Amino acid sequence: MLRNKKIIFFLSGILFFLTASSQHPDFTKIDSLKKLLPKLSGIRKVDCLNELGEEIWWPPKIQPDSVFVLADAAYKEAVKINYAEGIATSIMLFGVVELYKKNFLSAEKYLRDALSRFEINHSSYGLGWTNIWLAQTLCAENDFVQALSCYNKSIPFLDKIGDWEGKGKAWVWMAFAHSSLGNYDSSFYYCSNSLLLRQKMSDYVCASVSLTSMGQLYKAAGANDDALDYYHQGYNYAVAHNVDFYTTNWAYLEPVGAIFRIMNLADSSYDYLKKAIQLDPGNYITHVSLGETLLLKNELDSALAIFLKPIDHFKKGNDKWDLMRVTLDAAKTYHRKKEEKTALRYALESYSLAKESRARQYILENYSLLYKIYQGLGKADSAFFFLNQYTVLKDSIVNTQFLWKLSSYKKQEEFKKQMAQLTVLDKENKLKEDELRQETLLQWILVACLIIFVVSGFIIYKNLALKRKNEKLENLQKQAVLQRNVTELEMQALRAQMNPHFIFNCLSSINRFILKSETEDASNYLTKFSRLIRMVLNNSKKSFINIEEELEMLSLYMDMEKLRFKDSFDYKITFLNSFDAGNIFIPPLLLQPFIENSIWHGLMHKKGHGHIEIELGEKDGILTCVLTDNGIGRTASLASKSKILERTKSMGLQITTERLALLNDNNERKSLFTIEDIFDQEGNSLGTRVTLKINYVKLIELEPEPTTTTE
Repeated sequence: MLRNKKIIFFLSGILFFLTASSQHPDFTKIDSLKKLLPKLSGIRKVDCLNELGEEIWWPPKIQPDSVFVLADAAYKEAVKINYAEGIATSIMLFGVVELYKKNFLSAEKYLRDALSRFEINHSSYGLGWTNIWLAQTLCAENDFVQALSCYNKSIPFLDKIGDWEGKGKAWVWMAFAHSSLGNYDSSFYYCSNSLLLRQKMSDYVCASVSLTSMGQLYKAAGANDDALDYYHQGYNYAVAHNVDFYTTNWAYLEPVGAIFRIMNLADSSYDYLKKAIQLDPGNYITHVSLGETLLLKNELDSALAIFLKPIDHFKKGNDKWDLMRVTLDAAKTYHRKKEEKTALRYALESYSLAKESRARQYILENYSLLYKIYQGLGKADSAFFFLNQYTVLKDSIVNTQFLWKLSSYKKQEEFKKQMAQLTVLDKENKLKEDELRQETLLQWILVACLIIFVVSGFIIYKNLALKRKNEKLENLQKQAVLQRNVTELEMQALRAQMNPHFIFNCLSSINRFILKSETEDASNYLTKFSRLIRMVLNNSKKSFINIEEELEMLSLYMDMEKLRFKDSFDYKITFLNSFDAGNIFIPPLLLQPFIENSIWHGLMHKKGHGHIEIELGEKDGILTCVLTDNGIGRTASLASKSKILERTKSMGLQITTERLALLNDNNERKSLFTIEDIFDQEGNSLGTRVTLKINYVKLIELEPEPTTTTE
């Protein structure tokens, strides 16, 4: 893009693209413009926004909504500072957005407005490109004569600024317009010139599309084999130059599917078109083409649904070219369905559009279809009229096609020679590029070797330092592991002491119960005892169990003691707040010694019904257990109990104290317990309260327990 007030640091980059390579959209350039945009203001900001919009208007993946956002921002900024050329360029971009959205009436309005503004500013760039976009809009509106006039107007302006991209685009669309009007010589001239220009520019995407356009020309001229050959050339060219397959979709798959349909190869046509739709589901032209193949396969209802769907949208946007095509397709389908009146309505609509645009091939098809429809309606005069028109025009078209085919062979040979020369030149340029790339690569390798040498020395030095540091850390870790192993062995030893102590107390209770109780109660007691022993033995292998398992063992133990004392006491377990009991792990049999003391030294000597309450709560990683009984209290217990009970209590609490001390060794927060007597206001004992603060562990923090195997 060349303007009188163009940002100076954009100029060199743009000239490079005009003279060397024209690969669009240029994502490197887009990224650079986006990074630069926040730093700009005024005219430079407007130019940057518009240039971003111009860069992303290129196929294959056009982004009309993104173009609109940029153009709208540029327009508002340009209006603020009264920047005429910026306003005109933004309006041109609005027209391009509407063109790609197929709102052709709106597109024409914007583009004519932009054109008048550029004429006032004498902007060669604006006059060149706006005429191109306006001509493309007029082609869609079937006004090929006016379209060609606009294309011809654009060429001198594009030549003036050396804009090869614009000129190549103008030429390829001029080829399409001439082909639609049946001017095959002019179409071949512009199509071949566009292709040669694209190759000179190394614009591989547009070159591959130009080869497809050449195939479209030969298809219009009835040379189907030549058309297919050019389609294949376009595909091979795209593959050889790494053009993405999205582009080869609309430059290869759909045209090949269409030519196979013309050659009555319905299955091949269907396969190509389905692949094209898979790559680009939103391309309505490919869907229409598929509908035409379904019509050939006599799948009338499916084809008709495709043809009728876009008609209202085409009418709303004044898309006369595509409307002419789908109304003709709909008329053919209704005729095949024997619905002649409906077929006639669509055929006349297509015929009117074809006559308006002077599209001879569509006029010919409509003559043939109208003859058949009127014949089916029994209107012989109208049928004869259109048959006569069809015969005259067909002879004219066939003669034109035949003469062009004869004259085109020589032109084709000259064109192929030019293509071959450009191919050789392209290969030579690639060889030079490869040599330059190799020299650059060698330089970079030398620099990289130097960098690697310096970095390697630094890494070796750092590795030696890290090695010494790691050796110290490994020694410290080994010491820590040994300490943990010693601690675990001590814990296991205490559990080994705890288990016989606990079992001895249970057996004593069983013995007393058997001597004093009935046989049925003794059996129940032994059943509970066996279950409790099994749980104790299983859990004694574990360093930690969850609180649910601990409470289950504790409840089973208290149930046994209730049987022993003839239900002289009861118990209650309460959770003070909500927490995941299955995810809180503590050492096994940690609470049992305190409950045992409450029963044996508090409740056993109490007159009246006893009660034990266990309250559990969790906060900030600490499990709080409050064990309360309404026994005789510690003072009365010391005065009444025997030496055996004293030793029993001392052993249970002593082992528990040592277990908690070992649990604290590797934790910052300590586990501890307190025992206090409860008194009423008159100083009478109400029982004992034990409060434990346990630093528990979670499931994810547990190390896997060692497993043992038995032979």
